[in-house]
Amino acid sequence: MEPQVPLHRAASIVQRQLVGGTEARKDVILNSAALALSSVSEIWYLDPRGRLVKIPDEELAVGGFEEGAKVFRTRSGNVYESLSIRRADMADAITLLKSAWK
Repeated sequence: MEPQVPLHRAASIVQRQLVGGTEARKDVILNSAALALSSVSEIWYLDPRGRLVKIPDEELAVGGFEEGAKVFRTRSGNVYESLSIRRADMADAITLLKSAWK
């Protein structure tokens, strides 16, 4: 398995590179950055057995990130924690999001 980066850390990197440093409403900004990452990359979570599993696209389409990108909750109530993104996907996503941001 490729190296993973905790999603809240990846969201923080995206936030700093695209928007700049800000402490105001940090959780909201990280949740938004995670949403941007999830639109261009796969997001993973640890299942109850400790296995890394991809959050299904149909779940990502009907939910939102919470607690500074540490939790993903769907409208139906499914909750995913221990979120991460592949390191290579994060780098690609940052490049893509930077070009879209301009």
